[in-house]
Formats: sequence, structure tokens, C-alpha cells
Amino acid sequence: MSEGNYWAGGNRVSRRAVLRGAAWGGVGLAASALIGCSSKTDSKGAAPGANAPSGTTAAAAVQGKSGGRLARAISNDPDTLDLHSSETSATMTPAAPLYNNLVQFDPMKVGDTPADIIPDLATSWEVAPDGMTYTFKLVQNAKFHDGTPFTSADVKASIERQQKPPDDLKIAPRSGMLQVIKSVETPDPYTVRLLTKQPASPLSMLPMMGQGWMAIYSKKDIEAKFDYKAKGNGTGPFREIKINRGSNTTLQKNKEYHVKGRPFLDGLDLFNMPQESARDAALQAGQLHIGSANPATLGPLKSALGDKANYFERPDLVFDMLSFNTTKAPWKDERVRLAFARAINRDDAIKVVMKGAGIAGGYMRSGGGWDVPLADIRKVPGYEPFGANTIADSKKLLMAAGVPEGFKVPLLIRQTVSENQGLFAADQLAKIGVTVTQDVQQSAVAYQRLNKGEFDLVVFGLTTALDDPDAVYSQYHLQDAPGNYTKLSTPQLEELFKKQTVELDPAKRKDLVRQMELTALPLLAKVVFYWKVSNAIAHKSVKSWTLHARTGDYNNSRFQDVWLDA
Repeated sequence: MSEGNYWAGGNRVSRRAVLRGAAWGGVGLAASALIGCSSKTDSKGAAPGANAPSGTTAAAAVQGKSGGRLARAISNDPDTLDLHSSETSATMTPAAPLYNNLVQFDPMKVGDTPADIIPDLATSWEVAPDGMTYTFKLVQNAKFHDGTPFTSADVKASIERQQKPPDDLKIAPRSGMLQVIKSVETPDPYTVRLLTKQPASPLSMLPMMGQGWMAIYSKKDIEAKFDYKAKGNGTGPFREIKINRGSNTTLQKNKEYHVKGRPFLDGLDLFNMPQESARDAALQAGQLHIGSANPATLGPLKSALGDKANYFERPDLVFDMLSFNTTKAPWKDERVRLAFARAINRDDAIKVVMKGAGIAGGYMRSGGGWDVPLADIRKVPGYEPFGANTIADSKKLLMAAGVPEGFKVPLLIRQTVSENQGLFAADQLAKIGVTVTQDVQQSAVAYQRLNKGEFDLVVFGLTTALDDPDAVYSQYHLQDAPGNYTKLSTPQLEELFKKQTVELDPAKRKDLVRQMELTALPLLAKVVFYWKVSNAIAHKSVKSWTLHARTGDYNNSRFQDVWLDA
């Protein structure tokens, strides 16, 4: 196999050996390994065991015990169960177990990289040498919970629903990622062919199809305007979801699941616990099997639980940020944005808000495959290290822009999730003469306000399911990105995005991504405080589970292979 050619080798990926052995480190990736050596790759070569991939042919390798119900906490009731329309773990956590994807990230791998993609409803796939055709072969024994057989028509309808959102969907946050797909063909009930408008690297295409949001819905349901907001009907391992508002959400085992012997669990119980202290107490008492841990409470929880639990830490795919509504004054003035950006001491934000569990960076996650060196980011206006003259310089910028001392501004904040960040931002901005009033809203209302442009200033935690430039920029930073609430971009940025997305050479693409980030950051559409580091705790009775690079487990909330050794 050629190490320098994406398409060397035959381009067919076996179910078990999908992407196995690819070294994901940006320019060091052997692209031929990324898409599989060839159709001759031995799908029996992976060693069996509890940590084996969870693709449909590998599932038997997980030796588990049937029975029991797994308990977790959620901080809010879901506003919707429609994975195609949502951006929050309040939807992902209860809804993901209802569905399958075309492909998935290996539940027992922690990186969520292109090398971690394995089969789901697809059994194998081929990538054309020009990167413009992806052909997937599908499982032939899957059924939706209502008994309807799964076919390629369901994949086509699910992709097209997000590409061109119908009235009942309204907002599809990941629609931009799917615009590269020109058409979806279904030559037979168990084959799907994606034809792209331009060369599409599997570095991006396969992870985008594998993220937890890309659930496959029933074509019949989509055409009948099924109420995905309140109900679920998927092919997934759990079914019969019942939401008891303010109390709990329950899901039951799908006894007709297409993966033999799965799921092990009889069901899932998700308890509504908005208060972190209540979640911590329930986890410590053993009433919850799995829970996240705040950096400030991680130590006490470890001391209390000791060797009764396993502990996980991962760089997260969440960044906290300050953003502006640039459709109105004074936020149109780049001097104002620069003054606010410089007023935020990012080192203090990591120390105070995150108790040290944060990583400084820009629009691509620091330490990931596409990050720009921090030394380069700190040369960008607004991202310079905090110094002795920073406050005075920021005040001068505001004065030059005509913003008076004592300027008052409402700050939109997401309840529970971003309240500490909002308090920190208010304290920082007070030092440059800005008075902030806290506008705290529940998650659903906060997102509605953002999407409608009904805000001045906002502190928010934004999340991507992927460490991928196509995914991140098409969701948050391009002119028409659904999460670009400032609506700021430039022709140069848009052109760099188009160049990098069709570049098939890893080294060249990474350089284009670097140029793109150093073009985007100075616009100060979003002022990144830090990228989070997440922690989780699982009682040792929980088997075949690990924390992925997302606190909300955007790519690992199905629990198909998890079992309890009670």
C-alpha cells in the first residue's frame, strides 16, 4: 500500500477492520490505512474480548450478563427528542438509545477520530478514487420499533430531511455538513450511494456520518410528519421511551434488536436532577451508575468512592465563549469586540471557572488533529496574553468607539450550564467600565433567543460532536452556519474553507485549516475562553463503557453493549 495516496489499495472497508491501525495525528495519517487496506482485509483479525468494536459482526465478542437497569442523571427534561434538530445533551442522552446510524464511533475507543469509525447499519463501504462517491452496504435484518423493515430508502430520507429541513424540523444544526452531498441513490434496498458535489475526504465524511446526531429515521414516519419532538421510533437497542416531566425518563429493552444478544440491559432510567449537589450525592450513594464530575467536586467524590468506581478524564469538545450580535450597534464596531475580547483573562478563566480543567486555544480543539499552535493563536488581536496595559488599552478602544464609561448591557446566559461563566465575564468586563445584567434563561429559551438574534451579548458553551474542520466551521463559523449567531465571515474565510474541504492530501489540508483559523479568529465573532476537560465516574459494576471526548457523550449514548455486573 502506498503511504502517500488516500485511495491506494482498493478502497473497500471490512466491517471489523474498519480504519483499524490508522495513526491519527494530522499530517502523520497514512490515508490508505484510513479507508482500509482493501477488500482483502481480514475481518477476523481483531482480537476478541470485552473491548472489541461494537459493529454488528463484532458484537458477539463482548461477553456480558443480561439484566438490570442502568441509572444516569440528566440536568433538564428534553425539549425535543428530535436528534436532527437538537444541539444539546438534554436530547442526546434520552434519544440516542432509540436509534442507529449508518456508521458509528467505536464505543470503547476514546478518541472519536476517523480511525475509530466502525459499522452500524452499514456493513461495509467503498470510497471512489476521486472521493466523490461513497457506497454503503446495509444490514438486512433491522426493523424499526413499529415493525417496519429498515431499507436504504430510510437512509436517503434521513439525510435529505437534514439537508432541506421541512416545516416540522425548522432548524437542522448540521445541515451545512451535509451540503457536500449532491444526491443519495438507492440502487437496491440494501445499498446506499452518496454522490458528492466535490471531492470529500473520508477524514471528514465518515466521522460526520458517524456522530450521534446522524440518526436514521423511518421514511414512512418522515413522510407522515411523525412527532419526533415527543416520540421516538428507531431501530435502536432501546424503545418505549416515557418522559415523566420533572422526575425521570425511562426506556425499555428492544427485544427484537437486529444485533443478536443485544442489548444486555433491561432498560435505562434517566433521573431529572438539575442540581449538581443532588447528582453527586446520588452517584456517591450508588443510586446512579454513571455521572459526570465537576473539577471542584471530583476530589471529594474520589475520596468517598475510592476503589468502588472507575474514573475517566478526556479533553472535551466544548468551548466556552463570549459572542456579540453584530446586526446592531455597538457590536458592529470591531474596536468594541476587540476591547471586550482583551478584557477576558483566559488564564484566570481556566483557574477560576474550570478549576484548572481547561485548555487554551482557538476554533479547533487544542491537542487535536487540526489545532493551530497556541503561540500563533496568542499573536491574534484579542487573544494576546493578558498584561499590565490590557485594561487601559481596552478602555481606550471603547472610548474611541464612543462607548461611554458605565455602559450597560444584558448578557444572555444558559441556566445551570453557563451561569458561572456569566459571572466571570461580568467581573472581567466591569474592569473596563461595562455593567453587565444577567439574563439567565432555560436551555430551550436561550437557544431560541440565539437563533432568532434576540440578544446583545451572550456567554455560552458550544459543542461539536467532532474534531473536524468541516464539521466545526460549517456548524459555527461560516456565513450561513446555523451556529454563527454573529453572522460574521469574510470572502477569504469562505474561500479557504472551500479549498481545505476538497484537499485530499493530509499535510496540505492541515496547512489550509491553519490559514483558515488565523483568518477567522481576528473577526472576533466568538471569543473563546478555553476548551473544557471532562471527567466522569462509573461504578465498577458498569462494564463495557468509557467516556468519549464529550461530556454529553454525543457519540456514545446508545449503551448497546453495556452491562451490569451487580
